[in-house]
Amino acid sequence: MPLRLLRQTNLAYSAVVLPDELMAEILSWLSVKHLIQLRCVNKFFQTLISDPYFVQMHLMKSSRKPNLAHIWLDSWEDDDSHFVSQSIPPFNSLHNHPSYRLIDFVSVDRVVGSCNGLICLISSSYLSQDEWLCFWNPATGTKSENFRLFSDLYSLRQDFKFSFGYDISNETYKVVGFMVEIELGGNLKNVVKVFSLGDNSWRDIQCLPVIPLYWFDGCNNKDVYLNGTINWLSNCNHDFYLMGVIENYVILSLDLSTESYTQMMLPRGFDKGPKVQANIAVLMNFLCFCRDFERNHFVIWQMKDFGVQESWVQLFKISYQNFYSINGNLFDIQRLGLLPIHLSENGYTLILANMHKAPAFICDCRDDTIERIRITNMNQWLWAKDHIESLVPTR
Repeated sequence: MPLRLLRQTNLAYSAVVLPDELMAEILSWLSVKHLIQLRCVNKFFQTLISDPYFVQMHLMKSSRKPNLAHIWLDSWEDDDSHFVSQSIPPFNSLHNHPSYRLIDFVSVDRVVGSCNGLICLISSSYLSQDEWLCFWNPATGTKSENFRLFSDLYSLRQDFKFSFGYDISNETYKVVGFMVEIELGGNLKNVVKVFSLGDNSWRDIQCLPVIPLYWFDGCNNKDVYLNGTINWLSNCNHDFYLMGVIENYVILSLDLSTESYTQMMLPRGFDKGPKVQANIAVLMNFLCFCRDFERNHFVIWQMKDFGVQESWVQLFKISYQNFYSINGNLFDIQRLGLLPIHLSENGYTLILANMHKAPAFICDCRDDTIERIRITNMNQWLWAKDHIESLVPTR
């Protein structure tokens, strides 16, 4: 086991000396907060907690108990935003959950995503009009240096959409940015750039073969990260005027290791019914597709075998009637544009956000009961993600 630990200072205080491997295994179950406190005790703990092998061991255990990360504001007029990492359950109070003021670290313009405990942020300066990205671990309180966004497309940086994930083969974190331009006649062309943490530089990669709907509607259809890939719900037609045609939808998957694309077909029959909002999500480490069905149900499909169309199965079919008792207006529920953001480990409890500023919902899928999440703060539920607390460094 590649742990070179300095524990000589420990021998004077204990008659029983545990093997390094056993000590590391025991400590890997502790929270980041307690491990950070131990780091100040002596060199043994400081060396252990900084060891890449131990960081990975702790990460694997932390990934079994994800929190739900989201942003909340005291008011829509207040720029003092907070990043909240909330244990699941309970859902109805934030008072006992760690809250980190984003403004303490950087002037945050966009939260790109969360991966292995790292948060990717994009910031800007009003005076210099510069933009940069940085990586932040709120659990350890560490932040990377600021990396300027690419300068060759300075005037177009605001048009880029960004995604964040982990390159498993090369063991590095990557940020992907893409931009789409409308040519004369309505044809679409695009530019894709990749930033690798470690190299700390931007590179051009192959253009997108199809256009993500995230570019078309930045509030909806965000990317989802899953096992070394970034995935977008996309339209396979490059004509701007046909971007909303649901029959043309596919899932575009970018492998962060090979930086190559794969197009995946959606469930058969998904395009039946009215032409309304559709989305993708990751639930319990499976890729999912969801949409309204005939204006009376919200349906979620799950891809059991990633990349195999035949493996799509219907996971849930939730009647809008179940929302009626807590909302009182069935038409409003149909218009909300529901988005699943978390499924409990037992597969019973589903959290549903929506495309508007309305509250999120908890659905007990055993009996189809719906409960409104009652939190008074202004929560950005639409941007909520599974998040884990880790020791992953920001460099």
